Amino acid sequence: MEVNFKARHIAVTQNKFKNVLTKIDIYELSKRDKNFLENLKQSVNISAMMPELSEYSSKRWQKVFDYGVQNALLPDYKSYIAVTQNKPCCLLTCIKNGNILTLDSICDIPVNKNKRANFAGSTLFCELFKFADELKAKAIELFAVTDGEFDVITKYKGKGFKEVGAQNGYIKMSCNKFKIKEQLSELLSKITYKPVNKSQEIDLNGLIF
Repeated sequence: MEVNFKARHIAVTQNKFKNVLTKIDIYELSKRDKNFLENLKQSVNISAMMPELSEYSSKRWQKVFDYGVQNALLPDYKSYIAVTQNKPCCLLTCIKNGNILTLDSICDIPVNKNKRANFAGSTLFCELFKFADELKAKAIELFAVTDGEFDVITKYKGKGFKEVGAQNGYIKMSCNKFKIKEQLSELLSKITYKPVNKSQEIDLNGLIF
């Protein structure tokens, strides 16, 4: 039977938060990921998975997630998914524009009702900074929402980003090449990162669904 989806297993990570050890595997998605991403989109219902959130917050989170899946399907985007205990826990998409890397979306995916995986976002930020450093990118840029459930502006500042402008309800932020190296080093001091040197493509539909 032909496999419609193949993801490259690129790293195994571990983090410890409040004495809880969390293992997270990182996979790089490819242009052959359509089947898996469509299954993922159909399976993630934020309002059902996070019932304690307000209706507005659930819809906002769902919109961010759907946007990330939509862009992960586009061939020009680099996309990563984090998986813990065979459950997707975070999705990141980015795109290279000259010597600038643009973080287009990053979205946690609940792993159980009212529960997210520890350090899932930070783990994919570690991969993003690693990718940017390998590319020798001048900076990473992003547009942060101002009306979401969480204060992402402060979160991104903690990852080395600075506010550089505003546009249509979004705050433009940038992290220069020096901060990229600094943040990568800081994250690697908190996250055990082991690259999968002889990585193989894996059918994530079989692993997760």
